[in-house]
Amino acid sequence: LSTLSSDGSRFELFTSYSKIRVPDGDSYDPKGPFGHFATYSVETRERVRCISGETVNKTETQTIIKGLESAEWKGSAAMHDTSERVFYRDAERGGVVNISTTGELQNAGCYVFLEPLPRLHVLSFDWFPVENASFTILVRIIESDLLVLLNYVGEHDSRCVWNDSVSFPGAEQVSFSVSLGKLQNQWYSVTRDALVDASRALSSMNTSKKKEGNVVLHPGDIKVVSLGFRGRVSVRQRIEQSESAHRKSFLTAADWLISNQDEKGGWAVPVERAIADRRLVLPAGWYSAMAQGHGLSLLTRAYAATHNITYLVAASKALDLFGTDASDGGIRNTLFNYVWYEEYPTSPGSFVLNGFMYSLIGLFDLSNVSIGDDVPDEVRIGSERASVLFSEGMDSLRALLPLYDTGSGSIYDLRHVGLRTAPNLARWDYHAVHVYLLKWLVQITGDKTLNETADRWIAYSWGKKAKHN
Repeated sequence: LSTLSSDGSRFELFTSYSKIRVPDGDSYDPKGPFGHFATYSVETRERVRCISGETVNKTETQTIIKGLESAEWKGSAAMHDTSERVFYRDAERGGVVNISTTGELQNAGCYVFLEPLPRLHVLSFDWFPVENASFTILVRIIESDLLVLLNYVGEHDSRCVWNDSVSFPGAEQVSFSVSLGKLQNQWYSVTRDALVDASRALSSMNTSKKKEGNVVLHPGDIKVVSLGFRGRVSVRQRIEQSESAHRKSFLTAADWLISNQDEKGGWAVPVERAIADRRLVLPAGWYSAMAQGHGLSLLTRAYAATHNITYLVAASKALDLFGTDASDGGIRNTLFNYVWYEEYPTSPGSFVLNGFMYSLIGLFDLSNVSIGDDVPDEVRIGSERASVLFSEGMDSLRALLPLYDTGSGSIYDLRHVGLRTAPNLARWDYHAVHVYLLKWLVQITGDKTLNETADRWIAYSWGKKAKHN
C-alpha cells in the first residue's frame, strides 16, 4: 500500500512486492549477457561478505569467489573509460619500481594519487610482494566526506574483511583489512573494484543479520584517492583506473571453475544445507544442479569469447553428475518417472523449480555451442550429451509444471510430496524468477503451453486468480 498524495486521499495498492521482468528481445543468446545479471550487482548482495582475494591461479589473484554466485556473470565486457598512472617518469628505472618501507598501517608507505573521478572506481595493477607486503586503497565517500582505508594484507583470516580500529589523528577516517591469503614471491595481477570493497567493508561493521545493515554504494558515491604500498614490494609502472573490469572478472571466474573442478566434474558446496526444519539435510560436499548449470553457462561463454577449448573440456566433464542419482552423490532425482536435476539433491527429492530451470539453461548453452571438426571427442560427445539431457529435462518440465501452480501464485519446490507436509509457496521475488526463466525457455523452445503458463503467472502478480467451482 503506497500513498500517492500528501493528504492521503489517494493510494496505490500492490498485490506483489516484486516487479515482474521478462527477457529482452525475441530470442535467447547463449553467447550473450546472462539475463538480468547484465544489470544486477551480485557482489553487493547482503549475504556476500566480501570479494575474496585469497584464491591464486599461478600469476593472477582471483577476484570473484562466491560459491554459486561465482558463475553469475554480469555480461558486459566493455571498458568504457580508463586512466593510467605511473609512479615516476624516469627512463633509467625501467618499467618496475622497487619499494621498501615498514609494514605498519600507520606508516604512509609509498603511494600515488589517483584520478579523482567518481566513475573510475576499478583499479588494476601488477605487483610482486617480497616481505611484509600489503597495499592500500584510500576511498572518499562523497556525501559524508568520510575516508575509508582498505588495507589488503597477505594473511589468511576467515572474516575476509574486518575493521582495524586504527586511529588517524585529525582525520574522519575508518580503516579495514581485507585478507589476500598467504602471498608467494611471485608476480600477481590484481583487479579490485573499490566501490564494492568499500561497500562490503562498511557492511561488515553491522553485527546483525538484518538486510537493513547492508551498505550498497553506487557509481558516483565515492572517489578513489590513492593507492599505496608497504613493506618490500615491486610494482610495475602501470596503474589502470576504469569504470569496470567485467571481462577480467568474467574470465577469472571461468578460470576458477577449471582450477576447482573436482574428479566428479563438479563444484562441491563446502557447507551443510538443512531444509524443512532439518528433515532434509545435505552434509558438506554436496553438488547442485543449479551450480553445475551456471558453470556450463559461464564456461561456454568463456569459450565463445576466447576459443580456448579448455573451457569446453571442463563443461563436458561437468555433465557427469547429471547422470548420477542423488542417492549416489549426484544431482538426479525422479518424480512420477520424470527426471529432475536437483538444486538441492535430497532424498526424498525437493524438486526446486528455479534451480532446475537454471540447469536447463546451462545444458542448452553447451548443446548449442559452435565447435569445429578438430575439437576433442570428449567435447563433441559432451555437446551431444547435453542436448539429450536438455530434452529429457524439458519433457519433465512440461509434465510437472502444473504441480507448481497454486491458482494465485507458484510453489518454490515439491518437498511436501515426499515429506507429506504443507506446500512451500514461492515468495513474490522467486515467483518473478520463475516467470523470467519460463520466458527464457519459451524463447529457446517456442513452447506455447509454457508461454501460456508464464503469462498466467504474470497475471497472478496483478491480483488475478484462477476460477473456482
